[in-house]
Parts: sequence; C-alpha cells; structure tokens
Amino acid sequence: MRLLSLVPLLLIERCLNDLLALDDASDERLQSLQGKRLRVELEELGQPLTAAVHGRQVVLSSADTDAVDCTIRTRLAVLPELQDTANITRLIKADALDIDGDIMLAQQFSQLFLQLDIDWETQLAQRIGDVPAHWLGSVFKRSQSWLKQQTKDQQQWLQEVLVEEKRVLVGKTEFDIVKTQLQELRARIDRLERRWREQESS
Repeated sequence: MRLLSLVPLLLIERCLNDLLALDDASDERLQSLQGKRLRVELEELGQPLTAAVHGRQVVLSSADTDAVDCTIRTRLAVLPELQDTANITRLIKADALDIDGDIMLAQQFSQLFLQLDIDWETQLAQRIGDVPAHWLGSVFKRSQSWLKQQTKDQQQWLQEVLVEEKRVLVGKTEFDIVKTQLQELRARIDRLERRWREQESS
C-alpha cells in the first residue's frame, strides 16, 4: 500500500524533471537552488511534501522529516496567488498562509517552472516530423488566440451587464466623476481645517 501511494509522486517528479530538461535556461535557475529544501503543507493533502534540488533534478518526498530552508502551510487554492509577492502579506494577515524560513525561496521554486521556455514545435518535430509539428503548432496558436478573444469578449459582456443593465457597478466615467468630487471635497475640508487652526492660534 505504501508503494502504491508513492507512484503518483514519482510520476509528478519525473514529469517535472523532463520539463526542466527541455529548457536549457533552467540550468541557471537550478544552480541557484542547489542544496535548498522547501516543504509545503497543504490542508487538502494531509501530509507534507518536500522538494529539494540535487544536480539538475528536483527531488520530491512525502516522508522527509529533515530540516528545510522554508516551510509553507496553506491551501491548494492559495498557491497561484503566491506568484505575486504583493499578495503574501495580505494572505498571512488573513490566516490563509503561514511561512517559516526564507520567503524568497518559495518564489524561486515556483519561478523554476513558471519561467520554462520550451520550443514545443521543435520537440514535436523530432518525434513526428516537421510538417505535422508545424501544423499542430499553428492550430495551437490559433486556439490560444481564439480563447483569449473569447475571454476578452466575455469580460466585456459581463462588465456591460453589471454596469449598464443591472447597475451593480458604476461605469468608469461615473467613477472618475465621484473620485474627482471626493478629492475636491477633501481639499475643501483641508482648507477649512487650516483656517480653523489659524484662527484658533491667533
């Protein structure tokens, strides 16, 4: 039973290292993480996961209890937010994240994979030939473009519904007007406060 539970972890580790091997630039990022150890404790997993860099590979373990350079305790849904350092303080204050050790190390580990730059068309060409690889690459790029446009259209439609039809949100023009009015009001209050202080001191 113990061996069966290790199979998914070994498959993930193999997949991650295969991806790193396809990007020559990953060597430099791996070098900066040599000997570093990161432990992630996710509520959903129920057991800690330790990642360590040895040579040109990332080694994953669910049974490692040795000391680490950084420990992250959080939920699976919070992990994507850690890409932006601006979110870390907010998440800690909201008790959605607990970090012990080197905070920057967690980001270095995530950048190891987020900065992957793999020429998929070349990789495909080596396996299925130039023409099919080029065709699949073109289809993928067109699909990406279509998906981006659909997402943009849906966001535009939702904004129009919330602003124009349902009046849940105010439009940009209305927001700018209210903002300007508030700034003018604040300036007037500041002037009145200064005059009052001047009269009080005289």
